[in-house]
Amino acid sequence: MTFFKNKIRYLLFLTVMIVVGSCDSSKLNKTPINQFEGLWKLDGRSMFDGIQISITSKENSDKLIGRVTKLNENKYIKMFVDSGDTWISGFKRISNYQFELTEKKIGSQLFSLYGQSTSTNFKAQFIDINTIGLSSNNSDPEKSKIVYRRVKKK
Repeated sequence: MTFFKNKIRYLLFLTVMIVVGSCDSSKLNKTPINQFEGLWKLDGRSMFDGIQISITSKENSDKLIGRVTKLNENKYIKMFVDSGDTWISGFKRISNYQFELTEKKIGSQLFSLYGQSTSTNFKAQFIDINTIGLSSNNSDPEKSKIVYRRVKKK
């Protein structure tokens, strides 16, 4: 009887070790917020494709802000967005590896006149060191087609 108990314990121990060993431990590490700093290009939303955003820390602060550095050829972008405008107004940590990114809507001045929301919140996560995935609601940012691709590191 003890032979079978020992064998069952050994199999249980082996199973636990295999399960724990196969877990993705990269999500246990805390992604530093300054990893967002740099020059990024938007992809995945046809109206915004090709716009470049420079993410830097605010003066005398550890908070980040994203400003437009290059526009695309979309007529609405050219009408409502200027180089130097704030595109990303806030970053907030949700977990060790996910963030909430707040983008300002184009034409936000017009939306505010009618009492509408002037920004959109996205869940943001690094897919790799040079790609940030964005998703809304409960979607997985790693599987999103809406991404920021790094053009240049800070």
